[in-house]
Amino acid sequence: MSKKIKVAVIGIGNMGRHHARIYSEMENVDLVGIVDANGDLGRFVAKKLQTDYYADYKELFGKVDAVNIAVPTQFHHQISKDFMIRDVHTLVEKPITVDLNQAKELVEIANKRSVILEVGHLERFNPAMMEFRKLVNKPLFIEAQRLSFPTNRNLDVGIIWDLMIHDLDILINIVKSDIEDIQATGISVYSSFEDLAIVRITFKNGCVANLISSRVSGEKLRQIKVIEKGKTLQLDFMNQSVTLMKPPMDGKPNTFEHIYVEKDEPLRLELSHFIDCVANHKTPLVTGEDGKRALELAMRVVSSMKVLKRNEALAEEYLAMTKG
Repeated sequence: MSKKIKVAVIGIGNMGRHHARIYSEMENVDLVGIVDANGDLGRFVAKKLQTDYYADYKELFGKVDAVNIAVPTQFHHQISKDFMIRDVHTLVEKPITVDLNQAKELVEIANKRSVILEVGHLERFNPAMMEFRKLVNKPLFIEAQRLSFPTNRNLDVGIIWDLMIHDLDILINIVKSDIEDIQATGISVYSSFEDLAIVRITFKNGCVANLISSRVSGEKLRQIKVIEKGKTLQLDFMNQSVTLMKPPMDGKPNTFEHIYVEKDEPLRLELSHFIDCVANHKTPLVTGEDGKRALELAMRVVSSMKVLKRNEALAEEYLAMTKG
């Protein structure tokens, strides 16, 4: 039997606790500990998963082969760096860091020390996305919608960093071209940042992408559509479905083909992939360099964005909704 990979999860908030749960269920992983600033929560989750709780991540130095970092973005750089310079393989949630210099430093450390650095762009591991990617060749037009109900999560960042960065990462991955122009409008409804964003990106090869992300919607939606010459592809991330549509020929109706997708939990696939990379010294699907590129595009979008300021009365109404 191969040696188990010793893993710790740093941060067990909304996402981190699911990371810890999945690691605890893996046969080739030894979940040696979890870290969180909330001691009561940390001890509760640690007991539930039969592992140890640590108040300070530095107590794990020398005890782990790999770490999973799911703390607020402002702490990604320092914690990742502290482990990577000690040759600990690292999976850090998206976005990789808060600025490009930090991201560049992490990538350089990973390269210099031959340490695996994976960035948690989860949608890349969605089974539907994996099938969708096989069918995409040369996009002419892309339309992405990522909508959510009002929430009190991640209000320290805008919707670009919170949600749209998933689609920005996918754009970079499927459109092999430099960007020519970015037009962006944001609306601040109940946070101090944009809660709704509409973005139009034009690429030098002629492809145009329209993206909308919102955390003030009355529905939850995660979809992307790609139009190419002779076909249209539509992906639903939530239902894990892919549809291929071809234009009518000789007066015949549109043809629809539902592409087979073997459904699975994207997070489990992502973490299993990370452990496989650690165990077998493989390059991850989403590298630190990929995370840096997604961050750079997100920063370009935010810098070009015109933000309409929030109405305070409306903000109070929405904030009340998030507490319900």
